[in-house]
Amino acid sequence: MHFRSLVFTAVGGSRFTSVVVATLDSGEVYIVASLSSRTDTQVIYVDPTTGLLRFSGKLGFDVFKSEDEALNYITNGSRWLCKSTTNAKAILGYAALGSFGLLLVATKLTASILDLPGGGSVYTVTESQWIKISLQNPQQQGKGEVKSVLELTDLDIDGKHYFCETRDITRPFPSRMPLENPDDEFVWNGWFSMPFKNIGLPQHCVTLLQGFAEFRSFGSSGQLEGIVALTARRSRLHPGTRYLARGINSCFSTGNEVECEQLVWVPKRTGQSKQRFMFQIREPYKGSSQYYQRLSKRYDARSSDIAVGEGQKKKPFVPIVCINLLRNGVGKSEALLVHHFEESLSYIKSVGKLPYTRIKLINYDWHASVKLKGEQQTIEGLWNLLKAPTVAIGISEGDYLPSRQRLNDCRGEIIYTDDFAGAFCLRSHQNGVLRFNCADSLDRTNAASYFGALQCFVEQCRRLAISLDSDLTYGYQSISNYGGYTAPLPPGWEKRSDAINPGRDLTCHLRSSRDQQFYLLYLSWLIFFLLAGDIHATLYTGSKAMHSQILSIFNEEAGKFKQFSVAQNFQITLQRRYKNVLVDSSRQKQLEMFLGLRLFKHLPSVPVQPLNVPSRSSGFFLKASSQHHSKIQWWIQSSEFQEKRLDMGLPTRCRCG
Repeated sequence: MHFRSLVFTAVGGSRFTSVVVATLDSGEVYIVASLSSRTDTQVIYVDPTTGLLRFSGKLGFDVFKSEDEALNYITNGSRWLCKSTTNAKAILGYAALGSFGLLLVATKLTASILDLPGGGSVYTVTESQWIKISLQNPQQQGKGEVKSVLELTDLDIDGKHYFCETRDITRPFPSRMPLENPDDEFVWNGWFSMPFKNIGLPQHCVTLLQGFAEFRSFGSSGQLEGIVALTARRSRLHPGTRYLARGINSCFSTGNEVECEQLVWVPKRTGQSKQRFMFQIREPYKGSSQYYQRLSKRYDARSSDIAVGEGQKKKPFVPIVCINLLRNGVGKSEALLVHHFEESLSYIKSVGKLPYTRIKLINYDWHASVKLKGEQQTIEGLWNLLKAPTVAIGISEGDYLPSRQRLNDCRGEIIYTDDFAGAFCLRSHQNGVLRFNCADSLDRTNAASYFGALQCFVEQCRRLAISLDSDLTYGYQSISNYGGYTAPLPPGWEKRSDAINPGRDLTCHLRSSRDQQFYLLYLSWLIFFLLAGDIHATLYTGSKAMHSQILSIFNEEAGKFKQFSVAQNFQITLQRRYKNVLVDSSRQKQLEMFLGLRLFKHLPSVPVQPLNVPSRSSGFFLKASSQHHSKIQWWIQSSEFQEKRLDMGLPTRCRCG
């Protein structure tokens, strides 16, 4: 379900965030920003010489009551002086790169998750734009560096990145940290947002996450009973493409690691709190003791003052259950990976660096099981394997209290920040995590995660007292026409053809309203994972996900689907091979530049710490021919030097070449 993509509001806000990038006939560029979380408007000036951003916070100079007042000021009341203007909904980043300043803005947004418990909404960037700002007297750049800058502007942003303007969503919900202190592991525009932090406006550039976010509402008899949301955030600690970012790197981070979070809550009714439950699923490749230490710390509930699950006492350890989907048969190429996976876990246990963590490995050869038993029994086997660890890890559960005056009623851990008005009262904590992987943590991982998340969703609804049809909760019926598939009908449905127009699609009539509602919800949940799988596969391999047909295994025409999927998977395989060989190096470089990595190689003229020269308010022009010369010029401009000239009776302004 998609909503307006034009504007967004903050908690309690009365206006929409608006960004106007104005270029005057003189070539000067101004960024006019009116955030929904503020009541005023800020004007950020782009220094035409250095490309640095300028903001003093002075009322009437770069702080105004409204956007119109700000635009009138910078144009002296003559809007025709604007050579061009670009309207945007959010700022995603900025950097001065040689001859140009590059400003990235979001021009269109899609509401992915509306009205989280406690307020705040998540928006996906559906259309972005790079604004190129020409600079005066730029650093000389070679042809290779100019090409790198152009490559950066081809980075795939749209539809694969999301943000929340008012809440921290880089951590498991609800985050204990404020918006301005996100988890750097999941912030993809950290380097690109630094110019705004340097001028004291950190919130003017949103915290951008990479991955997928969606929500659906569900209920019966026309009544809204619950809302379910899925977020999948991709780690940036080992960024890159399929063959250039695999395994574990020197930072003890795994390739293509994605954290999935499943959230279910009952919408607020008059005089009631909001309940919510969540479940996280980790999808990495393989790790080391340092990697599992970080994972254990993130999902450790032992420090809380409440139980780790419904009716459970505190656990003396943090369970990490690894669901390994690699081929493990004799002679299979992936069997060597399975062996090293097992050896690495044995080594971790032997060194004793994780005394409060228990890592359990479950090898489940997905492909071999499908070939031997078929898809249905493969999924049923996985379902049974996941029951015990899901119960052991538990589910976080609690209430959102709109007023903090009711905190005395809380019997659990209390969480609140300045980002929302009320507080969260957690009665139980998830302790530990399920970690799925295959060779690339991609196609098989996505399919297995879907069935694991579905099982958890049933339990979440049970705790919320939302009844689901028992036949449907275990039936795994496919209900999607995604990718050309036609879904079967659940129990209680029947097909009727249109006698007047036989070519018209069949209409479905349901005898049970509750069956219909859950059927539609199941459709939405399936599409969640189909879309999320395609997004992460595209980011990693440049193509859509494979083997998605297993999510639709109960279709009445399964044979036809299998033939279709075989042809489709073969086409995707060829597409991946082509892109992995010819395109991945360029995509890898794009990611590294966007993250500010290896700039010495891709953008050698860009200084790590650029010289801060306010050319707008001074008569000096500094040519940074060398570090020593730059320091001399900087001292000449300093107030100490000017005071010495004044004491000597000399003029305090000079022009330096």
